[in-house]
Amino acid sequence: MFLDLHPYTILVSIFIILLVKQIVGRIGKSTIQEFVWLLYLKISPNQAIKDYNTKKVELHEINKQKRSISAQDEYAKWTKLNRQADKLTSEIQKLNEEIRQSKASIDKLANVLLMVLTTLPIWVARIFFRKTHLFYLRSGIFPRYIEWVLALPFFPSGAVGLTVWMFAANSVIHNVISLVSFAFEKRVEKPVRQKK
Repeated sequence: MFLDLHPYTILVSIFIILLVKQIVGRIGKSTIQEFVWLLYLKISPNQAIKDYNTKKVELHEINKQKRSISAQDEYAKWTKLNRQADKLTSEIQKLNEEIRQSKASIDKLANVLLMVLTTLPIWVARIFFRKTHLFYLRSGIFPRYIEWVLALPFFPSGAVGLTVWMFAANSVIHNVISLVSFAFEKRVEKPVRQKK
């Protein structure tokens, strides 16, 4: 066999991978992508992002100055500030397009990373360990037909394989995460019947 792992190593590894997958599903890919993007903004040496931020600050200052003066009383100063604001706005739009392309590539990278961490290991395990029994049940614990179902798809009755383990572990993880996250859900107000 390509990977000769102990069955309990497979059990724990698959459990951890399914746990991570459920947590990612609960948090949401878009939230993770946004977090990766914000992290990229903090550590990025990208000059376009720095220019974008400085130009936004400059535009804010110019707009503040424009609001503080009267267009009728100081027309020359106001038009000069207006031209500067228009120029900065067009530069900001160009930089925004560059940054949008960077964000798209970072989002794509985050998607690939999530797939490599959550989906790919499950498929690799299904391919390489589909015929590996993970543990045996003592005979007589369950009725014969339940032992047969737990042994699906490749095992003798009483053995439990990866398919059944993944199904059971995924169900348990999902239910536990739902129970834990329920405590943090937004409270729903009790409906009040309207009187006629």
